[in-house]
Amino acid sequence: MLEQRNLARVDSYLRTGRTLFRTMHKAELYSSSHGLQKRDAAHALTEYLDHMTWRPGDRVLDVGCGPGFVTAQELMPRLPQDFAILVGTDVSHAMVQHATSTYVQPKLKFAHLDISSTHIDKELWEPGFDKIFSFYCLHWIPDQRTAVNNIYHLLRPAGEALVLLMAKCPVFNVYTAQSNKPKWQQYMKDASRYISPYHQLKDPKSEFINIVEDVGFHVVDCDCRQNKFNYGTLERLKDAIKAVNPFMDRIPEELQEEYLNDCLSEARRIKCTESNNNVEEVTTVSYDIIVAHIKKP
Repeated sequence: MLEQRNLARVDSYLRTGRTLFRTMHKAELYSSSHGLQKRDAAHALTEYLDHMTWRPGDRVLDVGCGPGFVTAQELMPRLPQDFAILVGTDVSHAMVQHATSTYVQPKLKFAHLDISSTHIDKELWEPGFDKIFSFYCLHWIPDQRTAVNNIYHLLRPAGEALVLLMAKCPVFNVYTAQSNKPKWQQYMKDASRYISPYHQLKDPKSEFINIVEDVGFHVVDCDCRQNKFNYGTLERLKDAIKAVNPFMDRIPEELQEEYLNDCLSEARRIKCTESNNNVEEVTTVSYDIIVAHIKKP
């Protein structure tokens, strides 16, 4: 009976068409495990922001803001003082609510936006934006062309975008391995849709450039680079996995700890992690990201 209820729960979840995941909706959990995302966004902003052309009154959009910490703590302080407005957007209403209540500033707003939608009402976002940023969002979207096309149409003429997305990450291999295990496969039927569309490609950079240029963008700069992040301990790595794992909502609460521990075991088995000085608890993950500065004609 329990097994039937669990299966029914998973089927119901899949039918809802939710594109994100329960732990992402738990904004406080995600905010407490955001070290990698915040660090990489800060590095990208430091590297590229001064290469953008800024004008008084620029309107700025952040796509995939999550609970708002990067938007408010990293992006906004770096913007020119004479910008008009910064709008952080996310597909999760709970994330938007958390960001709205947590970060209250006159020129900072948060709103719901599904950048993967084929039916974005452009009139709601008039008069458009001069700059669009997106950090660790686009790789969750299987249809890259639609997402990039939406960014293009939300930009004003001569507008610029800076995007950072995951290209390759061993955690995606963990998802694949877990989805093939009898105990977990019923909860991970669609595991492939939560793996970056660039993960299996030999040349992710070229594929991304092809997409953005086909949409109409001019590529100012694009790089695919390897990064490393040290979580310090296995517990911190476990918290990070829990914060972004797209399958936690489907797994019964009594099995979640076992599932997370199995994820860590699988990560060690496929050498997803590195141990510094052979100390098991000190864990470093290597991954590849795409960072691109693109411009609308």
